[in-house]
Amino acid sequence: MNKNSLLSIIIPVYNEVQRLPRCVDRLSTWLRMNNVAYEIIAVDNGSTDGTLATCEELSRHYPHFFFDAFNVRGKGLAVRHGMLTASGDYRYMCDVDLSTPAYELERFISLARTSDVVIGSRLDPSRVTLTNKRRIVSMAFHALTSLLVPDIEDTQCGFKIFSAAAAMDIFSRIKIGGLAFDVEVLWLANRLGYDVLEMPVAWRQDADSRVNLLGDSLQMLNDVLSIPFLHQELQKQKLPA
Repeated sequence: MNKNSLLSIIIPVYNEVQRLPRCVDRLSTWLRMNNVAYEIIAVDNGSTDGTLATCEELSRHYPHFFFDAFNVRGKGLAVRHGMLTASGDYRYMCDVDLSTPAYELERFISLARTSDVVIGSRLDPSRVTLTNKRRIVSMAFHALTSLLVPDIEDTQCGFKIFSAAAAMDIFSRIKIGGLAFDVEVLWLANRLGYDVLEMPVAWRQDADSRVNLLGDSLQMLNDVLSIPFLHQELQKQKLPA
């Protein structure tokens, strides 16, 4: 890893032979053009399509690209592993589809200098493109998550940045391996007293989205309901003022 990085970008990947090269190229190009000291860490969680070979090839062409063959399925576990092994002062979780484009990093980095956690949010309809089905499911999921993280409008946008200290503290505690880990991360940030800032971003739904709106939503519902029980020691604590 790059020990002099301002920014670590963690990308969880599963069967991403097609999308990962484009993602790494776009991120690397923006970061070089803006003179940001960086490392990109792809964490593979059980790919079967040659993604690891693609990662090896990318590492030969991009000196700041690294990968880890993390042999456990689950996006949450992959992001956790990347966050805890990264070396940057700021640690950015990023979906491989770049549905939020690389140029938004400028605002993420700027705001992260004064906030422990900055999360992308699909709050501005003029900058967001998604299907009605996805929008309805998101609204229903927000109704549930608002019980746990009442001040957050959008827990599931996959683009979030953390200070190194907040990342180490929060991600060392997460227990949910699936897609609901975002809610657990924000619940933990709240309980641990970290400042969380929600930032509207540009976002476009990828036609190759791997989210199964029905099947994944049911698992996420179960996982979200389990969060207070997974962290009973924090649940009993009084929230920071």
